Amino acid sequence: MKQHLATLTASLALATSLASAADAQKAATANILFIIADDASMHFGQAYGCAWVKTPHIDRLARGGLVFDNVYTPTGKCASSRSAILTGRNPWQLEESANHLSQFPLKFMAFSEALRAAGIAVGGEGKIWGPGSALTADGKLRTFGFHEDAYGKDFEAFLKNRPAGKPFFYWFGSHYPHRPYIKDSGIAAGKKVADIDRVPGIWPDSAIVRKDMLNYAMEVEAFDGQVGKLLWALIASGEASNTLVIVTSDNGMPFPRSKGHNYDISNREPMVACWPAGIARPVRRVAEFVSFIDFAPTFLDLLGVDGAKAGMAPITGRSFANLLRGKSDLLRSFVILGRERNDRRARPGTASGLGYPVRAIREGNLFYIHNFAPDRWPCGNPELGLKDTDPGPTKSFISDLGETNRFWQLSFGKRPEAELFDLTKDPDCVNNVANDGSYAAKATALREKLFAELRKQDDPRVLGKGDVFDN
Repeated sequence: MKQHLATLTASLALATSLASAADAQKAATANILFIIADDASMHFGQAYGCAWVKTPHIDRLARGGLVFDNVYTPTGKCASSRSAILTGRNPWQLEESANHLSQFPLKFMAFSEALRAAGIAVGGEGKIWGPGSALTADGKLRTFGFHEDAYGKDFEAFLKNRPAGKPFFYWFGSHYPHRPYIKDSGIAAGKKVADIDRVPGIWPDSAIVRKDMLNYAMEVEAFDGQVGKLLWALIASGEASNTLVIVTSDNGMPFPRSKGHNYDISNREPMVACWPAGIARPVRRVAEFVSFIDFAPTFLDLLGVDGAKAGMAPITGRSFANLLRGKSDLLRSFVILGRERNDRRARPGTASGLGYPVRAIREGNLFYIHNFAPDRWPCGNPELGLKDTDPGPTKSFISDLGETNRFWQLSFGKRPEAELFDLTKDPDCVNNVANDGSYAAKATALREKLFAELRKQDDPRVLGKGDVFDN
């Protein structure tokens, strides 16, 4: 294993040495390899200071590229998060796709479909979009431009069979670290509960929770192994120098108050980017805010494709290509987040089931959340099994504590209309200061900014038409 990693390190160093400073300035188009995990929070090993998760391949990319510290998905659930990536639009701008397990409207073209129409070689493997229903006009399964040709969906086959001399875009969608997990797999692999330096303040610090976190760590490490195989194939192809590799995740870890919610642990995602011929001033951290709706315009920008001319709906996101090129570019001063229905079985009320509508904004170190229906249970009705939280040992442990327990309330209890968290003092988003004297005015200002931005985006929820999402 050590020899394997040493060889990979040498190969990556060689690929990097092929790109001079001049290359970094003149690289106009790039191949793009987009690697996305399924349900990982900011636990990509050394890149994010997480010693209890070992991700050597991602770490090596980080040491030759960029580590992003403030990348946000607009929503913490797989299908709607991926809808935002594919279209460059926020979920509330995508009609049914605001909901999980939904119908993907045919009217919204994906960036990958625009790339394919422009002659870019597009390929993909694993999870692209879902779960839900996505159909073409003739009722066939919509593949969003992936899996449609003879290149082969395996990355090595794709690299071998794609048209020579043309740039490519390849999406690898892992199924790690989605639940279920193998019980005590972390302990069986030699990990120790004491390896975890800190349990987030939203869960009890118990052996059950720590073991569950170690099982999650094993799944993230399996994802890192997949990243390594993809990098080997890329290096062997001779394309490593001019390929932008992005490694990220679609939403937060599948634990209570994380996946499916609107807090920092659920929406702030890890992201590492490496592109030897195109990233100026590598080996740096990027503090600027980036939203998942910025992926589509960035990919189109780097590959020289006009999404509007191809037929894409107006894109809300912005290209972050200048951040890769080392330019001081304040992409955005805040990010907007939101949520509609995650599980139609979670709450009775309509034929489709009621959702839990939320919009949120992060600006500076303040995180404001507006819950539009505080009378509803955020994780679904308790008598129905709290279905808006994935099953697992941590969920079961907290659920068994009962409704009078503070951890039960944090995970499953009803929430006030307004929540405000100061991430400098409270990174776990535990202490709501929306009504505290020193913060009340800030909460009001953020609410006004949030609603003004959402009105610009024609969000039905703020325009008084939010019931459309429940129906």
